Amino acid sequence: MNTKSAHWYDALYRFKDYAKESADIISLLKNEYPQATSVLDVACGTAEHDKYLASTYQVDGLDISEDFVHIASVKNPKGEYFCMDMTDFRLERRYDIILCLFSSIGYAKTIDRVTQALRSFEKHLNTDGIIVVEPWFTPDTWTPDGQVYLLTGETSESKICRMNTTGKEGSLSILEFHYLVGTVSGVEHFTERNELGLFSVDDMKQAFAAANLIVKYDESGLTGKGLYIARKKESEPGHAVERQKQGAH
Repeated sequence: MNTKSAHWYDALYRFKDYAKESADIISLLKNEYPQATSVLDVACGTAEHDKYLASTYQVDGLDISEDFVHIASVKNPKGEYFCMDMTDFRLERRYDIILCLFSSIGYAKTIDRVTQALRSFEKHLNTDGIIVVEPWFTPDTWTPDGQVYLLTGETSESKICRMNTTGKEGSLSILEFHYLVGTVSGVEHFTERNELGLFSVDDMKQAFAAANLIVKYDESGLTGKGLYIARKKESEPGHAVERQKQGAH
């Protein structure tokens, strides 16, 4: 997990086009649920998406990292941010849209914990709301090929380099990150180990079903890893028509 590197996260991912992704997300949400007004961003990270989404929605978020929650709160001051585990959280409100982006669902590690997370999502979703989950790699697409990966970034006070290789242990993908952070005080080295579960499309669909959700899968998604879009079972079109009939009496 990003327990030591949170303050350099945005610098390392400066190459990621959050503005375009956020515009694509808004377009998707407008198409799927045009009346939506509220969003919960689960595993929100530094809230870089939220910064853009907040122009259209009331956006709250949660993350297991206290550092990320602090950064997110500053970046989107109109939203509320909570330090909680996505697999088991409770808020005293519901949302039209629940997002879990940038493959964060992989940090659940096991399909049972994915199901737990989706059940938590479902409990916090308004009846006609939607859940959008961007997955991590599947077992078939994860290739720990021994290559070395490198990212660099800088802030006004520091420069950072992150290097890693990839591996696999059972159903987990492993990323061993090595960081060098340089400031006027010197150069610091530290490591982080990230473990993300590898789940097939069928595994994910079964997890959604176990959480009382109807799901459809877009193979391309936002960044090529796919996208799951889910609704409560009672919000299917037939149920919506029935509710309209009941409301007419």
